[in-house]
Amino acid sequence: MKGYVFTNPAVLDQTFLPRLLKYRENEHGYLATCIKPMFEERAGTNLLITGSPGIGKTASVRFMLRKLFEETDDVMAIYINCWKRDTTPKIVKEMADRVGIKLAEKTSSDEIFDMIITKFSKYKGVVFAFDEIDRVQDYDFLYRIAEDVKLKTVFLITNISEWVAKMDRRLMSRLMLEKLEFKPYKFEEVRGILREREKYAFKPDSWVYESFEKVIKKCHELKDVRAGLFLMKRAAELAENRAADKIEEKDVDEAILKIKDLYGKQNISNFI
Repeated sequence: MKGYVFTNPAVLDQTFLPRLLKYRENEHGYLATCIKPMFEERAGTNLLITGSPGIGKTASVRFMLRKLFEETDDVMAIYINCWKRDTTPKIVKEMADRVGIKLAEKTSSDEIFDMIITKFSKYKGVVFAFDEIDRVQDYDFLYRIAEDVKLKTVFLITNISEWVAKMDRRLMSRLMLEKLEFKPYKFEEVRGILREREKYAFKPDSWVYESFEKVIKKCHELKDVRAGLFLMKRAAELAENRAADKIEEKDVDEAILKIKDLYGKQNISNFI
């Protein structure tokens, strides 16, 4: 059909998790070593994961949790985005839902957490991942986890490395966080990631070479893979809107203009 370039646009969604997550093998190995002690009935390592947006922090953690889920029933994994769940009551209720607890009205957070602890007892350990942890309004849930969940690993993910300085020192001493910093992808790594998504999201030869190169350059400049995914999707939509079967530079130029409000002007003019 003329103008059709997509085969699977869902591959470009920010929440899509590829079966292969390239260029983060070292970080995956470190995450795995933090979890490994629980299989020997020892406490794992707690980790503060930092780095700028869009460089694979969340994807890497979710990748490891999925792998854990697929390979064993011995360790429980709980991932919570604190942008949506930013208070102890909200987080505790979310954890209760994950472990299958049906809540009566007006059940206190402490009572709910006691029920959650009972559910955890059938596992060798629990991996907690709290994404956007800098968004939380209180740390009561972390105190309960630190004190009452004996065999655990806690991953705290944030774009703001200095955030941890605001955490209560008593909680810091209980968690004993190690730090893992994600560095931005190199140019050829950005190319590899976007080319991999292109392979599954589009019909063959949908992209004019120069158009895709412009996407890669802009994505690398912004140091955010999500920006590249946005540009790919938006440029393709623009091509389809004009009934084209090729995504051209003018489509990418217009897509770049759409993200300038998100990223500021940051040399937008250099790419159009």
